[in-house]
Amino acid sequence: MNWKALVIQIGRSRHARRVYAILSGTPILGPFLRGLVRRGVPVKTHVWLRISGGLGQGLWAHLDPRFEMDYAGGEYEPPIQQALSEHLKPGSVFYDVGAHVGIVSLFAARLVGRNGAVFAFEADPENADRIKEHVRRNILDQIQVVPCAVWSSSGHLRFERASAQSSRNQGSLASDLAVSGEDTIEVEAITLDDFVQRHDPPTLVKIDVEGAEAGVLRGSEKIFAQSKPVLICEVHCKQAADDVTRWLRGKAYTFEWLEDPLQLPCHLLARPEKGSSLPETASVTDS
Repeated sequence: MNWKALVIQIGRSRHARRVYAILSGTPILGPFLRGLVRRGVPVKTHVWLRISGGLGQGLWAHLDPRFEMDYAGGEYEPPIQQALSEHLKPGSVFYDVGAHVGIVSLFAARLVGRNGAVFAFEADPENADRIKEHVRRNILDQIQVVPCAVWSSSGHLRFERASAQSSRNQGSLASDLAVSGEDTIEVEAITLDDFVQRHDPPTLVKIDVEGAEAGVLRGSEKIFAQSKPVLICEVHCKQAADDVTRWLRGKAYTFEWLEDPLQLPCHLLARPEKGSSLPETASVTDS
């Protein structure tokens, strides 16, 4: 039996994934099921699959069958896809902060078209390489990969990569007191305010940085004061929720939660208050 093909086939079914998630957590059957998957699909196995629905329908994605089949089905983050559809149009500029393997960047690239731009910021070098694979395979040259962490100041930071036994989507900045392990690396960091000095300002910014949201925003003061982009931000803890919402109120932004804010992590969508001074819609500079 071709176990990898079976895992891929099962993984395309949302119901099957839910059943597996339940059974794999049981004391007796769970270890057996997880062992079968590990033998059939070793660590770092990736397969090319076409996304079957949503904004990415028809695009190719290079996915880990164990952890990333939500992407293949096209049902990944429906509220985010809806917000992208509402706020991006041909010629728009999208900043994807914490881009992971670039799935949301692929969605955005479809919407902004060849005359727009997508900047995918990703600190994990393995993830950044996978975004580049997606750009090449789908011929989406409007996506530019920025292999950096985004933070409140530019320089270098210690970054804790997520476990290889995952989709590597939960890497985070390492605290000064954290013990360095084999997955702790040094990465270049940049503020969005520094970045925008050499690039087009954003129409929409998406932030998903595993608890470092407030730090990203502190390095984006000028962008939000001058360009006033729409913001999609995943908030990971109560302190981050307090910090982010307080920062947005100080910038004359209104916001709404896209999921239940009592069940973190969840996303918020923020826009400049009506009547605030709005710039012209950001778009790629004419050449």
